[in-house]
Amino acid sequence: MDHTSDLDIHQAAIDNAQAAKLALREQLHEGKRWATHSERVEQLMAENVSLRQQLLRSQRLAALGTMSAMVAHEFNNILTPIISYAQMARRNPTMTAKALDRAFDGGQRATDICRAILGMARDEQAAPARINVGQLISDTLLAIGRDPKRDAIEITVRTAADLSIVTRRVELQQVLMNLLLNARAAVTAKSPPRRIEVSASSAGGEVIFHVADNGVGIPRDNLHRIFEPFFTTKCDPEGKPGGHGLGLAVCREIALSLKGEITVQSTPGCGATFTLVLPAGGEEG
Repeated sequence: MDHTSDLDIHQAAIDNAQAAKLALREQLHEGKRWATHSERVEQLMAENVSLRQQLLRSQRLAALGTMSAMVAHEFNNILTPIISYAQMARRNPTMTAKALDRAFDGGQRATDICRAILGMARDEQAAPARINVGQLISDTLLAIGRDPKRDAIEITVRTAADLSIVTRRVELQQVLMNLLLNARAAVTAKSPPRRIEVSASSAGGEVIFHVADNGVGIPRDNLHRIFEPFFTTKCDPEGKPGGHGLGLAVCREIALSLKGEITVQSTPGCGATFTLVLPAGGEEG
């Protein structure tokens, strides 16, 4: 074998080694790139979860903000008779007992309203726990603050006294709060009679909630979009969109996260019924 052939073979070996080295380097780079990509995907998923939790908290606080005027008005209604009877008792000591009774009753209602509102404002991601459904509905109605009779609204609650569900309390209450505020807006947009009915029952291992009203209803063309983010049928006095379109979208997200579903039926001019179906059981935290 001549020296030229040996050199050619040697050069070919060098070339092959360099090619293999380059290929290995590319493979390592590709592996690093995919590792970085995977880490980025995990980071984005974590950010998505965090943003979703922030959205739920923000929407819950927005609902509480919507109620602030009603709560302030209700507290004024609580304080007015307390102050009036206290003034009368100062002038006429025989009124002292009645003034104390009024102060106790008013203070108790104010305490109940504050407790219900603070319960909704909690930020923690509570573990599932067993909840009495009737008590949860009562607390949610209390958190709204305003006595429905002042707006000629008749509210009926229908549920068994011992009905319970294992779920995350604050999130379920957030759904009920949004549905009740929407029902209130729907019935106050028309003349009396104004009726809202909240009911809950169990069947086949599920708890079924209904929030029904005899308000203005939802146009048929809007029914299929009612749970879309940023879609709203509410209008201000000038006819411009009056809501952010997140309340019902968040309700749907919460329902899905609780392994349930939410649907709506409506007849324009006659009212709407929202139905929330959740599993009744589950592991308590």
